[in-house]
Amino acid sequence: MSSELLARTLPLGTYSTVSAEWAKRIDTAPKLRSAGELYCGRAITETLQSARSLAAEVAFFSAGLGIVAREHFVPTYSLTSSSRNLDSIDGRLTEPYSPSSWWRSLLRARKQEGVFARLVEERRPSLILLALAPGYLSMVREDLECVARGFCSVMRILGPRRRDEVPEALREQWLPYDDRLDDPASGFNGTPADFPHRALRHFASRIFRPEHTQSIAVHRQLVEASLRELKPYVRPRGVTASDEEVLAVIKALWNKCAGNRGRVLRTLRRHNGIACEQGRFRRLADRFEGKH
Repeated sequence: MSSELLARTLPLGTYSTVSAEWAKRIDTAPKLRSAGELYCGRAITETLQSARSLAAEVAFFSAGLGIVAREHFVPTYSLTSSSRNLDSIDGRLTEPYSPSSWWRSLLRARKQEGVFARLVEERRPSLILLALAPGYLSMVREDLECVARGFCSVMRILGPRRRDEVPEALREQWLPYDDRLDDPASGFNGTPADFPHRALRHFASRIFRPEHTQSIAVHRQLVEASLRELKPYVRPRGVTASDEEVLAVIKALWNKCAGNRGRVLRTLRRHNGIACEQGRFRRLADRFEGKH
């Protein structure tokens, strides 16, 4: 990966100047892989599996690229809207940071304003499924609210576990997936990071019926009925470990897991019993790969 495509190398500046510089770097960089190949991990595996079963198109909301279709070729880069990461964009901004402000500035710089609304208008889909964690939902809220005004009956939001995590204007489109999906008996348990995408697969395989036209009210009832058979899962708390101790475990697991970060993190948590938040793991894995 070129150092220019690490957010940490961007000069400090305003939303406008930083997003313009980032867009220039992205636009001129070699594009060697499709977005579907670049983005990896269980969340993407779950999404693509759901898309295959539904014969659906896939697009990503990306804090580094904006709105990108699965088949579009893109450069390899490192930029995140999450804090506590070397390539967090908030560390490059001299103005008060909010993910939604960065999103608007990025779309403007990449000439993508209104792209999502136009895609929906052109395709007029029978169903729009949005698998988004609360942070990403908040980031792209304005785009979704714009679309919801004309397509509210076909929009479904999966990912937030509580209704109050959904912006008020979008609450009627929310499906009530919650901690019960994490019950091992569900067959859809996993990590907090891939919860929206596991909910998507559950919806695609257990709830959606292509032969029937089902309203949001019916979908909500079916989700609630399905989860009623399960119990909220209390995730066992792992032991606390220092950065150096976690790095040592990452090193020991790396080759065993073929360098697959998702597998390393799952093994570290489940088999080694270590508590490690995903952002922290990403930072330490970046550090390990830099030294490796």
